[in-house]
Amino acid sequence: MSTRFPLQPVMDLARNGADAAAARLGQAMQALMDADRKLKTLIDYRAEYRAKFRDSVAAGIDSGGWHNFHLFLAKLEAGIDSARAQADAARESARQAQRQWQESQRRLKAYGVLADRHERSQQDVAARREQRETDDRASGIYTRNAALLRPR
Repeated sequence: MSTRFPLQPVMDLARNGADAAAARLGQAMQALMDADRKLKTLIDYRAEYRAKFRDSVAAGIDSGGWHNFHLFLAKLEAGIDSARAQADAARESARQAQRQWQESQRRLKAYGVLADRHERSQQDVAARREQRETDDRASGIYTRNAALLRPR
């Protein structure tokens, strides 16, 4: 008769924690991809806007247009700085989520090793019990046969 792994409730909690850590990692990676995509979009837009401005300067632009360009570019740069900060924060959050996931996996694996040891121990106990029962049956058969073969 096999006994239940005594740490099974703790192992179940570790498995639930690992699942939750994996979900958090997925969310953090998605947030990172979104932040990187937003940053790239703004940087690409800035490059396009600068190219259009160069074309406008070559065609001739008045001081009002020049002023508007600089104001808009300053706002765009502030947006890029903000998006870069968000991407950096998302990157750090993803790194932290990955470390937590790895730690939860390590913990779960440790409980798995203990569960495997427990199972092997239970199998060894069962094998010894079976061997003892086989030996007892063989001994009983030998004793009965020896009694029958004994001269009277």
